[in-house]
Amino acid sequence: MANASTLSLTGVLLGSTLNRNWYLIPGIVSSFLLWHAIQGWCPPLPILRRLGYRTRKEIDTEKYALKALRGDFTRLNTIGTKTNEERIDLALQVTKQ
Repeated sequence: MANASTLSLTGVLLGSTLNRNWYLIPGIVSSFLLWHAIQGWCPPLPILRRLGYRTRKEIDTEKYALKALRGDFTRLNTIGTKTNEERIDLALQVTKQ
């Protein structure tokens, strides 16, 4: 999204100062953003994926896998005698580490 914003603003700036043909860039970028919002996919997406960009879900999954490997969730095994509120608080504390 930051890349799209940068491209759009650059296209508007260049279109207003140099040549009106630069206004095509914000139009194309905006259509790709709308396409992505509606379908969840757009033509530049495979290129961005090859460059290493990841989705928020992939980053969160990796983050929690690393926390599990580090042992952050082992304290949750001791929840047998705790109330639901205490278990929720403990789970939230573990995920914030």
